[in-house]
Amino acid sequence: MPSHKTLIKPYLKDKKFKDRIEAGVQRLKVITQIVHLREELGLTQAQLAARAGVSQPFIARIENDKASNLSLETLVKIVEALNGEIEIHIRPGKKAA
Repeated sequence: MPSHKTLIKPYLKDKKFKDRIEAGVQRLKVITQIVHLREELGLTQAQLAARAGVSQPFIARIENDKASNLSLETLVKIVEALNGEIEIHIRPGKKAA
């Protein structure tokens, strides 16, 4: 049976597909950090939601990668509710215009 790396290799030659994979990985890193901070503080989703001024189902959608409408403003509120800080770096892509 072929490995995952063998199966995905041809698809990674497609720049659009590769970019979508990278965006998904970055999104999952953010989600993982939110969940980790929430659990580290011993908060439930409902408690975090109350602190951030959003609903518990919205927090659940974020944590399950189902929130397609997470704004930067809301992300900041959630991170602040977790006593965290956001650090964003914007850099030119590999092929700058």
